[in-house]
Formats: sequence, structure tokens, C-alpha cells
Amino acid sequence: MQLEVATLRNMTIITAALEIVEQRLNEPMNAADLAQACFVSYSGLQKLFSYAFGYSVSEYITKRRLCRASKDLISGEKSITDIALDYQYNSPEAFSRAFRRLWGISPGEFRKTRRFAELYPKFKMEGDLKMRKQLDVSALYDELKKLSGTYALGIDVIHFMDVNKKYGYAAGDTVLAEAFARIEKELDENMLLFRTGGDEFAVVTTYKSATKAESLAKKITAQNGRTVKSANHEIPLSLRIGISQIPEKMPSYQKALQILSDSVDLARKKGDSIAIS
Repeated sequence: MQLEVATLRNMTIITAALEIVEQRLNEPMNAADLAQACFVSYSGLQKLFSYAFGYSVSEYITKRRLCRASKDLISGEKSITDIALDYQYNSPEAFSRAFRRLWGISPGEFRKTRRFAELYPKFKMEGDLKMRKQLDVSALYDELKKLSGTYALGIDVIHFMDVNKKYGYAAGDTVLAEAFARIEKELDENMLLFRTGGDEFAVVTTYKSATKAESLAKKITAQNGRTVKSANHEIPLSLRIGISQIPEKMPSYQKALQILSDSVDLARKKGDSIAIS
């Protein structure tokens, strides 16, 4: 009973912290400020974030700010200087350095070439007493409901955990950014890209043909094995893709995500880079 009460308290703190971060991305805020707003100690909040997400509080805030800033870059309504200041960077130069660490390219280049910004979506906690995290991809579910009968791609990075273990989490972030870029590069204008898990992505294709979906998957995986540079390392990057048809009667949010995950598992079990379920 005491364990359940403690877990419930921790989930309440984490849920509150995630909401406060979203509300204050454009305001001065650090880990100490967030701990105070959640009525918890600084060290206690850091431990919770590390346990639940594998990030420090400041890392999570930075990633969310930069992803929100990326959306503003894509919209084109504000200058890069204004965006830098909006997200609490003292100068465009400081913003550019942080941005390049996350995306591997400058804010100006990102604005000219990219369409999708949610490399690090907001986290959310599941509604039970277990400290389990999910990325908030409710927007993906909304799109899937509109496109029943079409095909979607579930994608993951092959041996991603090995990258983190061998080269470190910074290298893992670089690999994720490159995977995101490789997928986006092959998508038509009417397609959508989402990150759905630690090393997992989803593409809403709008295709009603499995053959067309497979052709897209082949384009994405054509670069499998090509390396990504992180620090002094050249890290091979390969993607695995499962292709599944969106049901005519859309299941629940969790089951919809499971369909995508199962399609990737099928490719994994077959030992192939692409599988159609």
C-alpha cells in the first residue's frame, strides 16, 4: 500500500512538471524553478526525471524548447533572432549552437528544408500506478482516424540500444535526428511523420496501395548501413519498417499504436528490413 501511494505521488509530481514545462517554454525556467513549482526538492525532481525518462530536467526542457522553436522556424512568421529570444536564449548564436547540437543543421537551413519538428514530443505518463512513460502522439491518432483503409509505416532504428551503450546518449540523439531526416526526405507533401517511441517513428502515407507503401519503405531503407558521424565515431544507421493498413473501424489509441508496433515486430522476426502485415 505504501509503495502504491508513493508511486501515485510520484506520477502526480511528474504529470504536473510536464504540464508546467509546456506552459513555460517561453518563460525563464530552470530545474530549480520547476521543482519549486511542483513543491518537491530539486534532487527529488531530478531523480524522478532520470528514472522516468532517462533525461535530466534541464535536458528535457531544452529539447522541448528547441522542438517548439523548430515549429516556429517552419511557420516562418518570426525571425530567427526573435525565436531565439522567445525560447530564452541570450543571442541567436547561442540558440544556433544548441539547435545544431539537436538537429545537426543550422536554424536557417532547417527553415529552408524541413517540414516536421517533433523529434522530441512532450512526454506523458500512463494512467496507472506504474512509472511508465509515453510520447504524446495524440495528433497521430487523430490523423489515422481520418484515413482508415490507407497504409501507415511503423519504423524503428535497428540496434539503437547498442548505440547508446557503446557510444553514449549524445550519439543516440544524433542517430535519432539523422533517422528523422532520412525518413522526412522521402515523404510527399501530404504525408505526416511522427516520433512514437524511444527509437520508433510512424508515417501516415495516405496510400491505399500496399505496393506504393512498400515502394516508399524501400526508398527510406535504401540508405541502410550509411554511417552517421558523432564526435569521432562513424556509426552505422539502419531502419526497419513494418507496413500496416489502418482499420476501417479505428481501434483505441493504444491499440492503434500497437498495430504499428506489431508491424515492426513482424519485420524483426522475419529478419527483414521491410515487412507487410
